Amino acid sequence: MNEQEKEQNKKINQHSRQINDLRERLKTLEVDMQPDGRISEAFEQIEQHLERHDKKFDRLEHKVNQLGSKLDIIFYLITPAYLNA
Repeated sequence: MNEQEKEQNKKINQHSRQINDLRERLKTLEVDMQPDGRISEAFEQIEQHLERHDKKFDRLEHKVNQLGSKLDIIFYLITPAYLNA
């Protein structure tokens, strides 16, 4: 086998390894993208996380509204118009 054939075989082997590597990566992506794959699971976890934060935000918003109402009453009671009545 001459030097040129050795070099060609080397390149062929290198390309074969790259093709096999790409096949494995493609299989991994296909599995990850299945409805029960890692990507779907990640989106579900993000959705649950956002739902928890939405609930916390709603509770905080309610508490802020309650505090605002209490402040309105306090300001009403300490205004001069109330004191003169």
